[in-house]
Amino acid sequence: MTMTVIKPERNSVLSCVARYSELDPVTTGLPDMHLEQCKRTFLSVLGFEQPKGETQHSPFGNHVASSMSSQTTGYGAAFVRARPGCGVLMHNHDTSECFMPIEGRWMIEWEGDKGNDHVILNPLDFIAVPIGAQRRFECIDVPQGKEEGILFAIISGHSPAVEWSPEAVKLMSESGQSVARVTD
Repeated sequence: MTMTVIKPERNSVLSCVARYSELDPVTTGLPDMHLEQCKRTFLSVLGFEQPKGETQHSPFGNHVASSMSSQTTGYGAAFVRARPGCGVLMHNHDTSECFMPIEGRWMIEWEGDKGNDHVILNPLDFIAVPIGAQRRFECIDVPQGKEEGILFAIISGHSPAVEWSPEAVKLMSESGQSVARVTD
């Protein structure tokens, strides 16, 4: 079978370019983002549809909009900025999630068969977290002269959702945030 070849106009290709300096930063939209240790900024490049359930949240937050709307890709891509010690609470997705630090060192932690485990990623290292594994990320340190690290995140799916761990739900509830866990 032969693939269809297109010859797009220049403007069509340029509509597929996202300039980091022009991305809109978003610091709200997920129920953990009000916690000091979870303050982070999303800069969405490619997005996906928001999940439909009242208790479901988009992995990049319900306030993030894609900077590119010219393509439907089946995945979302965003930059995440955070200060050292900040990240996300333990959660999972029913789709693939990948991370690559751009600036700073980042810890990726997961619930393993022998308890929690982690790996430290340096800039340009890459991890694809197994589908369904409870995971979290945290900025460990940043380059000298910088206040935040930058992590590139890719999550597959047209409308993926976050499911918080029981511990994350408890922590958010104790801080006054009402969060339901989608399943047990």
